[in-house]
Amino acid sequence: MDKKLNFPVITTVVLNAFILIGAGHGLGILLIYEILSPQFILSDSDAFSLDHYGGRLVPAAFFSLIFQVLLLISLKIKRRQLQKILINTFCIILMLIFFVLVKDFSKSNVDNLSLISGIPFLISSLFLLLKINF
Repeated sequence: MDKKLNFPVITTVVLNAFILIGAGHGLGILLIYEILSPQFILSDSDAFSLDHYGGRLVPAAFFSLIFQVLLLISLKIKRRQLQKILINTFCIILMLIFFVLVKDFSKSNVDNLSLISGIPFLISSLFLLLKINF
């Protein structure tokens, strides 16, 4: 386990969890939806929809939570090469989930808000990918 990776991995996970989201008539952070997403998925058959921001929010939160946990768990992997592959994979998947969430940023203010507040997460992710690969 490489202790030098703890800070960038944890920072990436925290910054992903604190992306601002438009929730109802207010603002929230992705972490709140991550915690509630399993309940939403179990109780609402329309929880998964890529047509609009609200429909993308629950699956994005749910999958973000899963891959944040997996990214943190990957810090415990002892084999350096396997750890590198897992961190790369989980970080890239988190970035893809983020891009799915904000895919309509040019048409929607809520997407735009999440995109802007997610810039620190993107920078941290890129830094993590550079650190693990070079």
